[in-house]
Amino acid sequence: MARVTGVRAIPTVGLVFVCLGLLGLIAAGVLGLLEMNSSRQAKANGVIVDFAVGPVVEYTTGQGTTAQFRSGVRSTSFALGQRVPVAYDPADPADAAIDGFVGRWFLPGLFAMLFGIFLGIGIVLVLLGRMLRPRLA
Repeated sequence: MARVTGVRAIPTVGLVFVCLGLLGLIAAGVLGLLEMNSSRQAKANGVIVDFAVGPVVEYTTGQGTTAQFRSGVRSTSFALGQRVPVAYDPADPADAAIDGFVGRWFLPGLFAMLFGIFLGIGIVLVLLGRMLRPRLA
């Protein structure tokens, strides 16, 4: 099998980008579905009480118990003492997240954006390779 180099490699590189883009978009969809179907359906108001790697949020559950969790999302938009909405699992109050795009949808959104760009680049490269094919033969 001959090695493909230079401009002739454009369609192959494009197909690799298309495959990566599709896989990433599938992963984004799975992450989004997991978040949509998570057991974090109860709502509460919380307050940021500390910053240890990420914001530590304290809130009171519907049963009146106080719970804390550390958000995995680090953002400069959070401040000590800031009030934030919380989504939590009533059966496991430690399973909580800041309720909003940054707290719950950041990772699926990031995957969708990045791998959507991969898919777009791949499609452009595949089409460019097809347009150049008659000239390269």
